[in-house]
Amino acid sequence: MLPVLCLALFCLPACTARRAELPDPPGTLLPVLVIEHSDFSVIDGVAIGPDDNIYISDKGVHALFVFDRQGRLLRRFGELGAGEGQLDEPTGILFDRRGRLVVVDQGNGRVQLFDVQGRFISAFGRKGEADGEFIEPQGVALDDEGCLLISDTSGNRIQVFDGDGGFLHAFGTSGHGDGQFIEPESIVVDSAGRVLVADEGNHRVQVFDAGGGFLFSFGGAGDGPGLFVKDVEGLAVDRSGWVYAMDERGGEIEVFDSEGRALGRAGGGPGTGPGQFTSPDGMTIDEDRGLLLVADQGNRRVQVFRLEDVHRTLGGAAETG
Repeated sequence: MLPVLCLALFCLPACTARRAELPDPPGTLLPVLVIEHSDFSVIDGVAIGPDDNIYISDKGVHALFVFDRQGRLLRRFGELGAGEGQLDEPTGILFDRRGRLVVVDQGNGRVQLFDVQGRFISAFGRKGEADGEFIEPQGVALDDEGCLLISDTSGNRIQVFDGDGGFLHAFGTSGHGDGQFIEPESIVVDSAGRVLVADEGNHRVQVFDAGGGFLFSFGGAGDGPGLFVKDVEGLAVDRSGWVYAMDERGGEIEVFDSEGRALGRAGGGPGTGPGQFTSPDGMTIDEDRGLLLVADQGNRRVQVFRLEDVHRTLGGAAETG
């Protein structure tokens, strides 16, 4: 048996402290921290800031929440609107090389940049179908050159911008073939500079070179090893190239090596218990602490797991350094 795990303890009135005895049957993936708040509605993205705090986007209340490492709420910012610093269904988030918080402002068809205190810096993009415009932006990634890659879910393409929001190029069209998408969502760049896209409607992950050239894909619809019951949602990649892809309906994290070979599944399936998921969405990896953070959207919480525990439930550890 593992020691009793203490879930996130909050000292703010809006939060509820809880402590639970968690069972530890073989192969069970349990969180080391659960972040919950009574104001959570439809959480979507999660990121680690340069201040070492945890940032969470919530498109239901059109705001960003900032928590410390113990799960205590520090601040929130954002409100519904179309003005500078206002938000309409924020989704994907990350921090760029300059320490700016990049927020995909989905409902406004744009991307906004903030400092760590939530002060507006700049914005780019607008609603539309031309280059540099978005129909329904969703995910965001940062490449080795500091460029921002934005997935346009309804536009079925990936657009690439420089660090100041200048349009560079785009790739992808609607369809089921190589390099085509049906509602692309999460997007990440691995240590080799390859671009991985969660091609939600095609139940697969597609891999591209830095210029957007198709390399290969993996996954597919189904409930067998390496397959997705329905939608591929959150996507993350560690330093070793292992890929973590969330099976939204299956309620499990599918893990693949850098060449797309299935390594196994982690998680307790659909549900509300520790290590279970309901409509999970965004994910991120904290390499410095060896953690995987998952926005468990339907359960209105973020679950935090040790990567070594994820690997253990797959039947063996991995080198992630």
